[in-house]
Amino acid sequence: MILEVQHESRFTYAEAVEEAVAEMRMEPVSDDDQSCRSFHLAVTPATEVYRYQDGFGNRVHHFNVLGTHDQVRILSAAVVETHTRPRALAACRDAYPLDPSRLGLDEYDFVQFRGPVRPSARLAPVLDAVRPRAGAPLGELVLRVSRYIHDHFEYARYVTLASSPVDDLLEQGKGVCQDFTHLMIAVLRSFGVPARYVSGYIHRPNSESQSHAWCEAWLPALGWVGVDPTNDCPVTEYFIKVAVGRDFTDVPPNKGVYRGRVQEGIHVRVETRELDSLPSLSWQEQLPPLNVPLTAIRPLPRPTAESHPECQQQ
Repeated sequence: MILEVQHESRFTYAEAVEEAVAEMRMEPVSDDDQSCRSFHLAVTPATEVYRYQDGFGNRVHHFNVLGTHDQVRILSAAVVETHTRPRALAACRDAYPLDPSRLGLDEYDFVQFRGPVRPSARLAPVLDAVRPRAGAPLGELVLRVSRYIHDHFEYARYVTLASSPVDDLLEQGKGVCQDFTHLMIAVLRSFGVPARYVSGYIHRPNSESQSHAWCEAWLPALGWVGVDPTNDCPVTEYFIKVAVGRDFTDVPPNKGVYRGRVQEGIHVRVETRELDSLPSLSWQEQLPPLNVPLTAIRPLPRPTAESHPECQQQ
């Protein structure tokens, strides 16, 4: 499947600020499940944009806007060809408990607790409900954890923050896709299964497309396998992966600071569409206008990374 995605972020200030520094993780990855064929990034006011690869292999762009300004607009556009490989999790014979000696350095980072993915006494009922017996297939465990989270927690906006730990979802029983993903990661890591956070998009034909987050679990026989606990489904060709990390704090779509003492407003919109074929090399010059309205992001206590409040269930 060939998908085009546009993601616009606008940062507005009550009064002019003097400088803004930001970095973005908006360029989709190229791996065994997808190929990023084209990527274009535009920043207004015009400024030089630089690019590097972080420790997790994500592509990061960063810039510095100098001079007074009262708005920064960031528009990213990408064409991605998805070709997700089918992986039969239910048939995977890797068994619990996973032998730690089978983990490499690349997987070790994803079995440690940190940040919002932290051990909590509130995790105990969830762990007891999905706890595997010795010798049980790990693929079944991953599917069971996803189903449990989907069935026992309510999708609801504006009850958590980007920095919310798993305790908030466990206490309130509701949250958004990043909360569901953090909880799935916490449960799998509790059982010694490497799990990582994925930031990206989900294309929904004839419906509103969304920024999204999901979990990838590592099983020796299959490698990294994507599962979406918000919708309780495996990752398919409708998912576009942008970045991976230990949790959301590693992969925010954008984060930065500005010089000034005024309130910052953040608005975003995302639109995806399916293409019949790969466009020409000058495709970004003929991008159709975004047909979805800008969505305001609830102000946070301090300038922080863009969250995923726009995630929706299918």
